[in-house]
Amino acid sequence: MANTSLYRRYRPETFDDVIGQDHIVRTLKNQIATDTVGHAYLFTGTRGTGKTSVARIFARAVNCATPVDSSPCGKCDVCLELALSDNFDVIEIDAASNNGVEQIRELTDKVGFPPTIGKYKVYIIDEVHMLTKSGYNAFLKTLEEPPAHAIFILATTEVHQIPATILSRCLRFDFRLVPASQIAERLKFIFDDNGFTYDRESLNLIANAGQGSVRDALSIADMCVSYSGGHVTYNSVLEVLGASDPTKIAHLADAVASGDVDTALNEVATMCELGKSIPILASDLSAFFRNVLYIKTCKNAKQLLSIPDTTYALLVDIAKKYSVVKCMTIMKAMNALEGEFRYSTQHRILLEAAIVSAAAGPEASDNAKIKELEAKVAMLEKKIKSIAQSGFKPTPVKSDARQVWQQVASELMNRGQKLLALSVLEADVSSDDKEFTVALSSEATYRILTDKGNRDILNDVFYALSDLNMNIKHVAKYEEDKSLPYVKSMFGNKVEIK
Repeated sequence: MANTSLYRRYRPETFDDVIGQDHIVRTLKNQIATDTVGHAYLFTGTRGTGKTSVARIFARAVNCATPVDSSPCGKCDVCLELALSDNFDVIEIDAASNNGVEQIRELTDKVGFPPTIGKYKVYIIDEVHMLTKSGYNAFLKTLEEPPAHAIFILATTEVHQIPATILSRCLRFDFRLVPASQIAERLKFIFDDNGFTYDRESLNLIANAGQGSVRDALSIADMCVSYSGGHVTYNSVLEVLGASDPTKIAHLADAVASGDVDTALNEVATMCELGKSIPILASDLSAFFRNVLYIKTCKNAKQLLSIPDTTYALLVDIAKKYSVVKCMTIMKAMNALEGEFRYSTQHRILLEAAIVSAAAGPEASDNAKIKELEAKVAMLEKKIKSIAQSGFKPTPVKSDARQVWQQVASELMNRGQKLLALSVLEADVSSDDKEFTVALSSEATYRILTDKGNRDILNDVFYALSDLNMNIKHVAKYEEDKSLPYVKSMFGNKVEIK
């Protein structure tokens, strides 16, 4: 006889067994206790969060002769009868395979028949979003005005595909992703109940791998138990998940964060030779830096992460070396690969390109800009030094705008305002008897010179050299008419264009 999987053996039998959905359980229990049960419910949420289990418990609870805290007692004649798969009062329908108008009409024709043993006849329609348009239309009238003994529970993971006419007639309950801590506690209970040995870190790893789905987590636990022969360890779970060795991931993370592309690519090559999945490797690297960010920003990171001390020590070492911005940049780069992997078969190339880019980081382009700026400042210093050596003395003048402007740049340089001096020399200047005009084509430079703090410094220097009124303005660069090259090619350069 085939072994029964853990998620089937430990399916909740009462409301108290349901985890992570307290808001739904409390509402349903109150409705049963006060006899205010509705005629149509919509259960929506991610797979494995308890929609069908809660629907079955609710179906038995509304019919139970002696409910215990609004849950089915499991002992009365009604509960025992409803536990049988061939009962006629709790009917489960898979809308994925029964989605046509004929099947729905057959259902609506039978709705009028009263229950055989209980008070209500409950219809659980799973994957209800798979119904056809004609199927919804055939179902609508019955859903709006069902017999007093009928209750409909519609379950779906794609609520956005259900027509508004159906949604408006149902009491909607949204099933949330179950916290990893609650899944881990459930796993602990199941492992203890079966005599499996384990360490706490392995339970947390399985719970996190479930990503909020209890069923997924129990399926992973099943595989881990089979793989390890009942002795589940952190490393055995890593093997089952296909995840990478934390030590190797730490080496790769260190190489990427430090900009050591050679080492990083060699680490990737080594892991690929061991048969590691590229998408999982990218996910592991992203998760590693996510954990590093926890350590850098949360006081209780060790408690939140719940990982072995050896792995935690690796994370702490990386956290001490690199900034939050650096870690965030790499994490985002690895996360972005998830979408790219879907549309490409060259997973390794995508990962290697992302690693090279992440290793270079945004600092690469910033460093290039800084070097360019430093070169310009060096040229400015050389030019100003040449002016000073020529014996030129700053004196108030009313003409020769460019000469005045060079004196302004020289004085700003002497005051240590290198960036401001460089910005000054990018301007085109002119003057008349009353006004000194500073024209800037670069909006960024214009913002620098008109910044209040910078403008105060500039005014202080300029008005010591000139008594003209200084006017700083932003002017767009002149762009030659794109038709002119064509005209010149037709008629030659001798043509005069006005």
